[in-house]
Amino acid sequence: MNKIFASIVALALGAMAASANAQEQAGYEAGVAARLAGRPTEARIMLKSWLQQHPEDVDAQLQLALTDLALGNLDAAEAGFRNVLAQAPDYVDAREGLAAVAARRAVPVAPAGPSLLIEGALSDLQGPASNWREVAVDVEVPAGTRATLGGRAAYFRRFGRDDVELVVRTGFHPSDDLWLRIFAGGTPKADFRPEIELGGGFDLRLSRGAATVLTFDAAYQRFPLQDVVMINPGVVQYLRGGNAWITLRGIASLVDGGPVEVGGLVRGDYVPKENWRLFGGVANGPDTDLGVVTRVTSAFGGLEAPVGHRFSLTGSLSREWRNSGPDRSEVRLGLRARF
Repeated sequence: MNKIFASIVALALGAMAASANAQEQAGYEAGVAARLAGRPTEARIMLKSWLQQHPEDVDAQLQLALTDLALGNLDAAEAGFRNVLAQAPDYVDAREGLAAVAARRAVPVAPAGPSLLIEGALSDLQGPASNWREVAVDVEVPAGTRATLGGRAAYFRRFGRDDVELVVRTGFHPSDDLWLRIFAGGTPKADFRPEIELGGGFDLRLSRGAATVLTFDAAYQRFPLQDVVMINPGVVQYLRGGNAWITLRGIASLVDGGPVEVGGLVRGDYVPKENWRLFGGVANGPDTDLGVVTRVTSAFGGLEAPVGHRFSLTGSLSREWRNSGPDRSEVRLGLRARF
């Protein structure tokens, strides 16, 4: 009788264990199904719960990394894919996941929501000239999944005169490798900023992974003293899985049908972690900042640092040496909000 009772108890415990395992497995499968159905927040909760009980499950680690990628948690996704590859070096899905992280980092993407930038700049001019001042407000909002709309209003104070420049812009993302942009604006009763300005450009990704992006911009500006056409071709090479990139850019200007003035720019950007950015560079070429083209050599650098989840501070320093007019040093500070 005791043997029969023991057997019944063993069978019951086995059934309970099998049921518990089945429920756990169902939780994992439900997490995968939620990810595939486009519910990454729900999927992440289920997969994290599964991994608390099964921390060595490489497949679940991969699924969690894919979920973080869908949520835009690029640092977490990269760490997850690398952890999978450390345990299973031939796991193709993990390598493709790393490539997807790099591709996401290596290209401009439409913001998840509206953003607002408020910034100001103060320039110290060499000699007796009074300092320049500038205050600007910039807004950008998504228009669907593949377009953005934006605008900028900037107040300038230079040489005892005031200008208010207004610009509207839009960006399009017709394919995974192409970005287009156009803008239009002007300055009512302009003294030194453009009375009318029109322009546009594109970014074309030529390769994935360590991405290479071809970039091009052109603009027409009608200043009070002259008309200027600016052309800026360039190339951007991404490194370190998209955490760093180098920009090489040409600068060319054509003034009222006269000879073409040319120059160039080199710039480096580095993202040590999400929402942080450091940059610096040098340039030499024609400049139309005052509506009169002059050759300028400049050096610049700056950073963007997060303050909480929605805000970040921006700051930069630059120095310009001009062939005509006073040399100047500029400090620029800003606050960016994402909604």
